[in-house]
Amino acid sequence: MSEVVEVSGELGNFTVKVKHNPRYIDMDKCIACGLCAQKCPRKVDDEFNQGLNQRKSAYIKYAQSIPLKYVIDGETCIYLTRGKCKACEKFCPTSAINFDDTAEIATLNVGAVILSPGFKPFDPKGFDFYGYGTIPDVVTSMEYERLLSSSGPCMGHLTRPSDSKEPRRIAWIQCVGSRNTNRCANGYCSSVCCMYAIKEALVTAEHTSGEGLEQTIFFMDIRSHGKDFDRFYEGAKAKGVRFVRARPHSIEPGAGNSGVVMRYTTEDGRTLVEEFDLAVLSIGLEPPADAQQLADMFKLNLDHYRFAQTSDLAPGCTNQPGVYVAGAFQAPKVIQRSVTEASTAAGEAATALIQSRGELTRRKTYPVERSVAGDETRIGVFVCSCGINIAGVINVDELTRYARSLPHVVLAENNLFSCSADTQELMAKKISEHRLNRVVIAACTPRTHEPLFQDTLRETGLNPYLVEMANIRNQNAWVHQREPEKATEKAKDQVRMAVAKTALSVPLASGRVNVVPKALVIGGGVAGMAAAMSLADQSFQTVLLEKSDRLGGNAWKVNATDQGEAIRPYLESLIQKVEQHPNIKVLKNAQLKTAVGSVGSFVSEIQVNGEPRAVTYGVAVIATGGRESRPAEYLYGEDPRVVTHLEFDALLRDQP
Repeated sequence: MSEVVEVSGELGNFTVKVKHNPRYIDMDKCIACGLCAQKCPRKVDDEFNQGLNQRKSAYIKYAQSIPLKYVIDGETCIYLTRGKCKACEKFCPTSAINFDDTAEIATLNVGAVILSPGFKPFDPKGFDFYGYGTIPDVVTSMEYERLLSSSGPCMGHLTRPSDSKEPRRIAWIQCVGSRNTNRCANGYCSSVCCMYAIKEALVTAEHTSGEGLEQTIFFMDIRSHGKDFDRFYEGAKAKGVRFVRARPHSIEPGAGNSGVVMRYTTEDGRTLVEEFDLAVLSIGLEPPADAQQLADMFKLNLDHYRFAQTSDLAPGCTNQPGVYVAGAFQAPKVIQRSVTEASTAAGEAATALIQSRGELTRRKTYPVERSVAGDETRIGVFVCSCGINIAGVINVDELTRYARSLPHVVLAENNLFSCSADTQELMAKKISEHRLNRVVIAACTPRTHEPLFQDTLRETGLNPYLVEMANIRNQNAWVHQREPEKATEKAKDQVRMAVAKTALSVPLASGRVNVVPKALVIGGGVAGMAAAMSLADQSFQTVLLEKSDRLGGNAWKVNATDQGEAIRPYLESLIQKVEQHPNIKVLKNAQLKTAVGSVGSFVSEIQVNGEPRAVTYGVAVIATGGRESRPAEYLYGEDPRVVTHLEFDALLRDQP
């Protein structure tokens, strides 16, 4: 709903003008009741579901939208385009409809900018030999994701577009829109397609009956070099996913225009023809449509594919000081790497703005906590379906009914996604309406979601420690998929135990303790030094521990990055900055012996040149790196002509 229209200024003082497009629904008045969408007569393709079903002109993009507020599509609304209708205005109970809404320009004064506009999925219509757009049972991987989703057009049970039947034989074609300079100009690997295709092939069994299911992936090469990625690939083969090294020549419609007929050539030169119920095109990632417009506004350099141009040695930094990038706008990448580089960009921005840190910080306020001492115990149980992660195994309706029968339970309800914003609002409303003073969430792991539910309790005036979670997903549904009846009975036990425990819960007070504003970084390679520099530049005292007699680690053994950037000059400069930084204390020939304490306050014994030394710190960064494998085959160690990669780099460096 918002877009950047103008940028001026420099690091520390940017002026950014943002255009807020009209919503035609007042966000302060909208209660997300959905009546506007129910009464709206205009149906259009649902872009979130990739056009596989329809939405109304009054809509929310998806059920977990934040904020959960409806919007009117001005380009398709009958009243806004033809001057007729206003059905939504007639039925809205809070008079939130505002057809006079107009675009607004907001001016923001910021010190730094992080650009993470994402990517654009490749449109395979130009690959006419695959029949996308003309053969109904040829879909893109993005469309397939929505077909699998419990909130998608199939409600989590996979059916094919042509006749809504469950497909049995499914084929994936890799590198559609990647590694191709013939029908498109994308000569790069999109890096994510192999793993998401394998994931889709495995997950398909959870969204079908599983009877007679056959999954085939046609590939040129499998990119599985991430942590545990190759294990995932080998696991898929062990579970029956068929991998065929071939690039299919063409796809034709099957009999009756249902299914597909695929022609391909094998590695030994044979031409084969196979029939499949559904074909999935694993499409690549392209720069966002407005990449050039953003680059022009921020005066950024783009590469010839229109991704942001950055250095291998500073992937989050651009040619413009104060402007940083993260995610697929820099290059196609997996989620893990996107998250890592987003942290990098945030760290760079925080370092650049260190002098003004905390000036705009505001502490969130909560209602006054109400006392529950002496009150009748009133427990509410909220059972989460988690799409089909839980509901696909456990009978959540039966579990909810069972929960209502337990002592002290006055409310038990089932939700599709308990962690979504709308459910949180509904939960808070139910707590107030039913005067609940204890809550049980039967959902997933408290490791990730307990703080969310604790915050919801605080919003209603309850002590955050009056909530208990029953982990019926990770500890039940996920491990008992083939025994749904037993899983349901186990879930009842889990909920009963959680109810009994929370009935005895008492409010607890959280305390505040001082932390040691100091960091310990273990490992003096490039990663460790970069972490130490980021911490030190943000005014945190940092101890950098290196077990050898010099910093740099394995980077000394590498000549250049894949873009040709020399490593040694960068390394020498980084070491000099680290050793001269007033906030960094470097300990060489040092080894960590013990570590005790908890977050915010640790004490370690470190031996430096054989002498013990105590170090106190609040956080630690483990950057001990890795070591090159030494193979036992290929005559390594027996014939001097057989060397490892790092040894070969050394030969190139020493014998140019």
